[in-house]
Amino acid sequence: MLLCDIGNSFAKFYDGKELKRIPITQIKQYRRQKVCFINVNPKVEKLLEEFENWINLEQYITLDTSYKGLGVDRKALCWGVEEGVIVDAGSAITVDVMEKGRHKGGFIIPGIRFLQRDFAEISSRLAIDTLQEVDLTHLPQNTLSAISYGIIKPIVLAIKQFDMRIYITGGDGELLHHYIPEALYDPLLLFKHLEKLVQRKGLC
Repeated sequence: MLLCDIGNSFAKFYDGKELKRIPITQIKQYRRQKVCFINVNPKVEKLLEEFENWINLEQYITLDTSYKGLGVDRKALCWGVEEGVIVDAGSAITVDVMEKGRHKGGFIIPGIRFLQRDFAEISSRLAIDTLQEVDLTHLPQNTLSAISYGIIKPIVLAIKQFDMRIYITGGDGELLHHYIPEALYDPLLLFKHLEKLVQRKGLC
């Protein structure tokens, strides 16, 4: 079984053991393989129609929700959770709430790297290459700590406002997990949900 998550610039392939990330321009090398995929990139939709062995999983992902325009990647992450808060910490951080199998809603926060760039645009004195590890229970005593604290704490508070189990994935997921250690962190969460969907529907 080969699963694929197509984003705006890159495609991720997962075979059940190894995760491979390639530029969108290189997906043609997989065109003859049987692939189950989700796609959030409208620019490659016509190209994907030419891949006869590829199966678009979006049609199989059903989610009880009133949210308009929920992306297929967020749907897939929520689909596999009966109860909890699902956090995808990527370029933007998406936070979705599932309660008794129903999607209650969600929100989007600017990603950590985006916020770092914003500080740099305000002033060169606020430009930092990496966040400093901070204690969120104590006020910072220097500029580097203050910026790191100012980026991390609002995100953590927004996520922890719900008294529910928290699931974290995405590129900055490990960093967030450091500050929310009680959460379940799984960089392969999306693919595990897609894998479960494929098995249940008898696809791929």
